[in-house]
Amino acid sequence: MATGRQLLARCRPLDGNQGAPTVPAQRKARREYENRVTALLPPQPDHDRFH
Repeated sequence: MATGRQLLARCRPLDGNQGAPTVPAQRKARREYENRVTALLPPQPDHDRFH
């Protein structure tokens, strides 16, 4: 249930941690991945945090 959130939490800090710019394609892929994960999870009251 919380697996998707844990994965996202683990991915997010990698975004420009070393001062590297985030490539728009990476942001787009992450957003699409989040949408896919959110669609797979059962509806939850806090699920609009993703959007």
